[in-house]
Amino acid sequence: MFYHVALWVPALAGLLLAAGPAAAANAGDAGNGKLVYQRYCLSCHGAQGNGQGEAAEYMSIKPRDYRQGTYKWRSTPSGSLPLDTDLEHTLLNGLYGTYMPTWRALDERSRLDVIAYIKTFSPRFTSEKPQDPIVIPPDPGYSEASVARGDAVYKKYNCAQCHGAGGQGDGPSAHELKDDWGNALVPYDLTKGHVKCGDKSTDIYRVFMTGLAGTPMPTFADSLSTADAWDLVHFIQSLSPRYAKNMASTHSESITRYEPSGIEERHGIIPAWLAVVYAAMFVWMVWYTIVFWTDKG
Repeated sequence: MFYHVALWVPALAGLLLAAGPAAAANAGDAGNGKLVYQRYCLSCHGAQGNGQGEAAEYMSIKPRDYRQGTYKWRSTPSGSLPLDTDLEHTLLNGLYGTYMPTWRALDERSRLDVIAYIKTFSPRFTSEKPQDPIVIPPDPGYSEASVARGDAVYKKYNCAQCHGAGGQGDGPSAHELKDDWGNALVPYDLTKGHVKCGDKSTDIYRVFMTGLAGTPMPTFADSLSTADAWDLVHFIQSLSPRYAKNMASTHSESITRYEPSGIEERHGIIPAWLAVVYAAMFVWMVWYTIVFWTDKG
C-alpha cells in the first residue's frame, strides 16, 4: 500500500512546483534588494537613491535620481510610473552611450529584488499605480516615400532646434538644455544608428509617444498622428545605415510593452515542456492507481 501511495509523490510535487512560482510571480523582496543595490548600484546612484554616488561626479551623463519616481525609459504614458518590466528591461539591456551597463549577470531573483528596493526611494510607488502601457501599432515598413514624409514631419515639429538639421544633436538649443535636476543635457545624436533604449523601430516610436520624463523631450501623443510618427521613425532610420529597418509591409505584431526574450518564463510561469511532463506524470499515476485497485477488486 505504501509503495502505491509513494508513487503519487512525484506527481504531487510537480503540481506544487507548477503552482508555487505562479503565486510568487513578480514578488521582489526589497530587503534582499537592498543588498544587491549596495553591491552593484550604490557607487553611482547613491545610498539615498539620489543619483549622487561617489562615481557620479565623474560622469557627464548623471545617474538617475530615483526619489521622484521619474523614469525616461518606460512603456507607459507621459507622467506615469514605469512598469516593473520597464525597469527590468533597463537592467537587462543597459542604456547605450551611457555609464549604465547591462546587468544580465544578475539572476531573476536579484533583479526582482533590486527593482523592489529601488521603488522604495519614491513614495509615488506606494500611492500610485503605473498606467497601462501604450499600444504601438505595426510598423508599416521603411520606404523612401515614408522617409521623405518623415523629413517634412521633422521640420514641422522643429526637431532640428535641438537635434540639428542633420540629426547630430547640434541644434541651436543644444547647449542650453537641462534636465529637471539642473544637469546639462546634450540632445541625442540620431546618426549613431542606435538609440539608448533599444534597437527596434518600435523603440523610437515609443519615445515619441511617451516622451522622456525629466528632460526637455516632450510627448507627442496628442499632436502626432500614427502615420506621421512612423514616417518620422523612418526618417531617423535613414540617418544611419546601422539602424535595423523593417522593409516589409506585412509586419502585424502590436507591441504594448517591453518583452525581453523569455520574460514570461522568468516571471514564474513554468516552461511548456515541463508542464506537459507534470501533466503526463499525473495522468499516468491516476491510470496506474485505477488499474491497481480494479485488479484488487
